[in-house]
Amino acid sequence: MLGSPVDPSQGRPHKSARRLLNEASSAGVNRRSFLGILSGAVFLAAAPAALTACSSGPAPQAATSGSLAETVAKLVPAYKPLELVKPDIPSVKGSTPGFTSIPSSLVKSVPTPPGSGGTYTAMTPAWWAVPPALPENSYYKAVNEKLGATINFQVNDGNAYADKVQTVLASPKDVPDWMVIPGWNLPPRFGQAAAGVFQDLSEFIAGDKVNKYPNLANIPTAAWKMGCFEGGLYGLPYPGALISDAIFYRADLFEELGVKPPKNADEYRTLAKELTDASKNRWGSEDVWTGAQIMHGVVPKWKEVDGKLQNKVETEEYRAALEWTAKLFADGSVHPDAVAGNSQQSKQRFESGASLMASDGMGSWHEALARVLPSNPKFNMQPMDYFAPDGGKPTLFRAQPAAIFSFIKKADPKKVEEMLALANFMAAPFGTEENVLINNGVEGVHFTRDAQGIPKATAKGTEEVTSTYAFLVNAPIVNSMVQYPGLVQSQSEWEARQAPNVVEDAFFGMQIQEPAKFGSLSKPFDDLAKDIIRGRKSMKDLDAELASWKSKGGDELRDFYAGFLA
Repeated sequence: MLGSPVDPSQGRPHKSARRLLNEASSAGVNRRSFLGILSGAVFLAAAPAALTACSSGPAPQAATSGSLAETVAKLVPAYKPLELVKPDIPSVKGSTPGFTSIPSSLVKSVPTPPGSGGTYTAMTPAWWAVPPALPENSYYKAVNEKLGATINFQVNDGNAYADKVQTVLASPKDVPDWMVIPGWNLPPRFGQAAAGVFQDLSEFIAGDKVNKYPNLANIPTAAWKMGCFEGGLYGLPYPGALISDAIFYRADLFEELGVKPPKNADEYRTLAKELTDASKNRWGSEDVWTGAQIMHGVVPKWKEVDGKLQNKVETEEYRAALEWTAKLFADGSVHPDAVAGNSQQSKQRFESGASLMASDGMGSWHEALARVLPSNPKFNMQPMDYFAPDGGKPTLFRAQPAAIFSFIKKADPKKVEEMLALANFMAAPFGTEENVLINNGVEGVHFTRDAQGIPKATAKGTEEVTSTYAFLVNAPIVNSMVQYPGLVQSQSEWEARQAPNVVEDAFFGMQIQEPAKFGSLSKPFDDLAKDIIRGRKSMKDLDAELASWKSKGGDELRDFYAGFLA
């Protein structure tokens, strides 16, 4: 989004999606700061693994990885990237491009209003104050005028949205024309519901059919794959970023102390211990369990080894990450509050200098700058380049490329085509007139610009402009947060350096919903990891839990997933 105070081009803290949004709501997070949390791979990685909607029964025998991949490939639009405004820092293998200044002029990507006078209802969530509805909302009026059609929004409390979704889907006649569903709110067997209620968009935009809608063709293929359910393309995506989390360090304090960031796992432990000085209320590290898993190359869920599947908790990488993190805790280098399990105050400890290294989502970077720079202009947090434990090339697993989708109810083809034309307008990329309108409203009414050209919301904009149209479909993300000196260059260049090390796991881009009976199968490992890391339990307890997991359904779940592999 063009210069919003907190740009949705960035990642989110690595938490479960529900917990993240609940915290955002309870903290009174507004639309723009939520978007800073919302976009980027971290959130996608944090969303529940079974967001999906293939059959929840046994995997079909024909559903090999090849046949599934081939099926999906025929459903998604052909990718035809646009570069209407050239970034200052280009994308490298999918990394987020950076704009170190706001474009002085905007491009018009949709020459004429795309609509033909249709009127549609759209249901969306909101984790902020619900904006006024039509006809009182001047932002809706302005966008609808440019669209040449009317979208009436039904905005619902995001914290209760899962229940709302289930209620609406239970009564097809109540399903709106256009419905936003975050991935973590997809109900069981959603694929079956999608096939019965929503429009298969592959009939209209698969392959080169998307040429009618160049802004939709500009959305990366991987994001579209996540919208495929039950052999059809149903979801319009909200694209995310390539890389999720980082291990950050306090670069300003490192410089004062004359130390450099570590280059391997052993150096991390040594440095954390050297930096720890309880008399000065300073500890080397926070709980970096998430970063430790990334450092050790722990697969998101399943790994193929000699043609067989291993769950992440069975892998050598997972064991190594556990053992390393337990040693870090045993060194006494982790802040005592983190040892006690107080993760809520980890950001505050890091920002105050009580801890000097911490694992967090990419979205935490600009949020910390917004909080701290006014009182501490020297504050400088930077992400470490990832390394393998021995200091070699890391293996970074790509996060899921989309986690929010919208669905169009089955309708007359002419109506579907009109809604896709509206979606093409909404998906206009950064640097376009349409993008500014969708994300900020009308200049002089909903926003003004500061000396850097960054849009600043007026009182009316704060009240009326929310993520409604943007939730229906969104453009590929960019980093344009020029309000924080040096951030765009540092972050985009960091992502570009990591991008060559990013790989896709065996099930990347596949929508697979686990049978409900496996829903709580992995829960004991979350608590067990905390106990092992803190020395309350040992690796022998992991072995015992693995044996229990296998007998209680783990092997059956393995067979379920194997059904999707050749």
